[in-house]
Amino acid sequence: MAEIYSHRGQGSLHGSVGATPGRGGLRARGSLGKGRWIAFLASGFLLLLCALFAFPFLWMLMATFKANPEIFSPFPLLPEEFHLRHYRSLLSGEWIPYPRQFLNSLYIACAQTALAVGMSAAAGFVFAKHSFRGRRALFALAVLVVLIPRQVMVLPLFAWMNDLNLLDGPWSVIWPGAVSGIGVIYFTQVCKRLPDELLDMARSEGASEYRVFLAILPLIKPALIAYGLIHFIMAWHEHLIPLVMLSSPEHMTAGVALSSLYGSSLHIPYGLLMAGSAMTVAPTALLYLLVQRHFKSSLAELTLQ
Repeated sequence: MAEIYSHRGQGSLHGSVGATPGRGGLRARGSLGKGRWIAFLASGFLLLLCALFAFPFLWMLMATFKANPEIFSPFPLLPEEFHLRHYRSLLSGEWIPYPRQFLNSLYIACAQTALAVGMSAAAGFVFAKHSFRGRRALFALAVLVVLIPRQVMVLPLFAWMNDLNLLDGPWSVIWPGAVSGIGVIYFTQVCKRLPDELLDMARSEGASEYRVFLAILPLIKPALIAYGLIHFIMAWHEHLIPLVMLSSPEHMTAGVALSSLYGSSLHIPYGLLMAGSAMTVAPTALLYLLVQRHFKSSLAELTLQ
């Protein structure tokens, strides 16, 4: 009888031990299936958001190939016939001198970005690595410039450009955007992370402060790329300052020239406006595609710092 009970106890013990891995396996499979469903739902939600954000751009691109009656009908999305009539009309200067205005926008954005990056990086280096009287007051002034709305600065900037005899020219738009309070604050924080020992080593070898500043530029390359890309996009899509400073069509930027066609008495095809908008958006999108790897690595390096 004792042997029977002992065998039963051993059998129940073995059964319970053998059942434990089975339950654990079921729990693991259940958690794995739940994780897959969560990942699937998250991916579907992100795809839906991407479709919602991409639809206006896709509609704008398809509208460049449509006539006015097709544009105002929401469906179908694709045009009945693909043609480049609106692009040819826009590039030929039939309505506005768009090729010249496109080059004006490119010149203003590139020049303003180069000046803003250089001047902001130099000012940030001085604020971060040099002590002088009035440093805090000047840095507070840079912060104050960020807090003041751009619309409040329009009339003083207009009077200043008028006194310098720069109105209706590209430099009347370049100079107001060449100095950025955000850029000064940003590069001040970036340069504070640089070790002082490297700068002292360069100074001990007889390098001037200008040479020291040039030597640190490779060290802050991620910050230069990130800020340069952001400022170029802001300068390219700037509307208020060019609208106030530029009056002649030959000197206007592409965005201001296209906006002047809306509501005009001319019967302008909306496909032409969509073509101009698509061509205006293209440079910033192309620039991001070209430098997205460097931009992402720049953000990652800045985060690690």
